[in-house]
Amino acid sequence: MTDEVVRVVETIVMLVLVILIGLFVRRIGLLDRHSTEKLSHFVVDVAFPALVFTSMLRNVDAERLATHWHLPVISFCTILLGFAIGYLALPLLTRHREYSHYGSIVFTIGTPNWLFIPLPIAIALYGDDGERAVLLFNVGALLIFWSIGIWIVKGGRPSLATLWKLAMNPGLLATLLGVFVALLFPWTRTLEELDIINVGPALAVSSILVQAMAFLGEATVPLSMIITGSFLAGTGARKAWNAHIIAIAAIRLIAVPACVILVLWMAEMIGITMASYIRTIVVIIAAMPVAVTCSIVVEKYEKDVSLVSGTIFVSTLVSVVTVPLIIWFVRVIGL
Repeated sequence: MTDEVVRVVETIVMLVLVILIGLFVRRIGLLDRHSTEKLSHFVVDVAFPALVFTSMLRNVDAERLATHWHLPVISFCTILLGFAIGYLALPLLTRHREYSHYGSIVFTIGTPNWLFIPLPIAIALYGDDGERAVLLFNVGALLIFWSIGIWIVKGGRPSLATLWKLAMNPGLLATLLGVFVALLFPWTRTLEELDIINVGPALAVSSILVQAMAFLGEATVPLSMIITGSFLAGTGARKAWNAHIIAIAAIRLIAVPACVILVLWMAEMIGITMASYIRTIVVIIAAMPVAVTCSIVVEKYEKDVSLVSGTIFVSTLVSVVTVPLIIWFVRVIGL
């Protein structure tokens, strides 16, 4: 249990510190609302797709997908369940208040930080198996994030125009293109670490291009946290601690993982089995705080960024307590 607690606390404290840096630079005037909005658009349309594409190249291959094909499916279904819980919770969360951005609430409840916090925890617990499971979970999570997730944020209704706009989303295109290239040209998985001295010009150029994309993609997480902090400064960090945001954070941190645990238990009862470490990782990811990239996506589509930024901040802080407790509970019930 010690390793899990240390990894959770270490990673979450790091996230919170960078969010606070974003809040500080907004307060002293290095960022303002206009520059923060521009920066968030850059992250959503450029840096994040670069991260997604290179991540797919590194972690997708035919053998892994053939053996662990169920992991992207499980991740897709886990986040879809979170969205469903968000919709079911809307009457409770919007009672006695006028609210037009329902999609922001559902998107926030359904989207956990599925990669950056659980990855070091999974590696500490299960080594290479844990790392592989989280990275393959990432494939399904990205697909639903950039498709159904964006559709929910925009409050869209089924139509050809809506589907076309979703299909042209840079993040979804990067995910699909990355999977396609990784499967069709498996040699591209080595481009990021290729020694260009003794190879031909075409390979050298390809390697430099992939390395540049990976380097750009690494900026996604810190920039997302700085942007979140800047949004918080614009709306007031103290205002985040209100009953509405706390209720949304509680559903994200407690209700969603509880439902996932119940579904996994029921699946086990009817004979649908999976490795114990995979069940644990699925629960850990379901118990994560709101993904830091949610605020920049919501801002891009001009929805309730103050609510989402506040929920990211509150859920990230509170998860220092809730995530270790949920891991302990899973161990106690022997899931």
